[in-house]
Amino acid sequence: MMLLRVPIALILSLALLVGCSSSRGPAFDPDDPLASTRGEQTAEEMYAEAQRLLRRGDYIGAAERLEDLQARYPFGAYFRQAQLDLIYAYYRGWEMGSSIAAADRFMRLNPQDPNVAYALYMRGRANLERGNDFLTRTFRIDRRTRDPEPARQAFADFAELAERFPESQYADDARNRMAQLRNNLAYYEMHVADYYMRRGAYVAASQRAVGVIQNFQGTPAVEEALGVLAEAYQELQLEDLREDVLRVIQENFPDHPSLRPGLFEQLRGEAG
Repeated sequence: MMLLRVPIALILSLALLVGCSSSRGPAFDPDDPLASTRGEQTAEEMYAEAQRLLRRGDYIGAAERLEDLQARYPFGAYFRQAQLDLIYAYYRGWEMGSSIAAADRFMRLNPQDPNVAYALYMRGRANLERGNDFLTRTFRIDRRTRDPEPARQAFADFAELAERFPESQYADDARNRMAQLRNNLAYYEMHVADYYMRRGAYVAASQRAVGVIQNFQGTPAVEEALGVLAEAYQELQLEDLREDVLRVIQENFPDHPSLRPGLFEQLRGEAG
C-alpha cells in the first residue's frame, strides 16, 4: 500500500481552516432541540427557543432558557417579558415556589408596571396550588382539611389584586376565588372544632366555633359553628350561654337540628 506523504505545514493549515469554519456555528433554528447548546445566541433567539419549549410543554426547559436570557441580557428588550413568562413556565412546570419567587422578583423590579396585576394573580394561583401536593392529588384528600396557610396566602394575594387593580382582567376571577377560599377556610376551622369536640376539648372547640362566627359571616360554616357552640356550652354546663346561642339559631336557622321540637319554647319558658 502506498502511503501519502502530506507536509506537516499543510496539515496544520487545514486544521486551522476547519477550526475557523466551525467557530462560526450553524444558523440558529428555534426548532432545533440542540439549539441551546450551539454557539452564542442573541436575546431574540433565546426567547424564541423558550417559546418553542413552552409550546412543546417542556416548561422547566423553557424556564431554564428564560433564566439564561435574563442573566445574559439583563437590560435587553426581552428582559421584562421573560420575567413574566418565567412566572407562567414555573407554574405550569409545577414549581410553585419558583413561580412565587419569580412573581415577587417581577413586582420588586417593576413596581409601577401594569403587569403587576398579572404577577399578583399568578402568585395567588401558585399559593393555592401549594396545598395540592402529590399525596393530596393521588389519594383525593379533601384539601379543605389540610394546612390552611397556602390558602390564606392565596386569599391575601387575590385580595391585594382586587383592591389595587379592581378593573384588571383578573379581578373578577380573583374575587370569585376569594369567596370560595373563605368557605374553605371556614370549613377547615370547623373541621378542627369537630376534632376537639370528639376528644372532649370543649373549650378549644367553642373558641374555634366563635372564631368562625366572627370571621366568616355569610359562609355555610356559620350554621354548623352555632350548633357546635351550643353543644360545647352544654358539655361545659354553661346553660345561660347555651340558651343565648339557641336563640340566635332560632332567629337565623329555624330548621337547625339543634332545635328539637319544643326545645326552644322550653328554654324560653325556663328563662321567663
